[in-house]
Amino acid sequence: MQNTAIEIWIYGVIMILGGIMGFVKVGSKASLISGVGMGLALLASGFGVWRGSADSLVVALVIAALLVVIFAIRYVKTRRFMPVGMLAILSLVAVVVFGLAWKK
Repeated sequence: MQNTAIEIWIYGVIMILGGIMGFVKVGSKASLISGVGMGLALLASGFGVWRGSADSLVVALVIAALLVVIFAIRYVKTRRFMPVGMLAILSLVAVVVFGLAWKK
């Protein structure tokens, strides 16, 4: 479970940095709030997974699945791969990785 916790932390940090970058580049407060909020929730669930909580893994899985949907909708609206297309793919990979860890 420790490897999964590290993966969740990395994904959470990427979400936090993405939210900060969205704010810095285009002044999007929504990106800042959602990116930092989701990232912090992922970091917290990573700590839970580190301590052996299967429920925390489910939380990370649900957050990643939600972000797949959000980023996919934004990609369909904007048709721009960067950053939303890339984040949709990253979130889909996270869903697969977290799902496989949960299945074990």
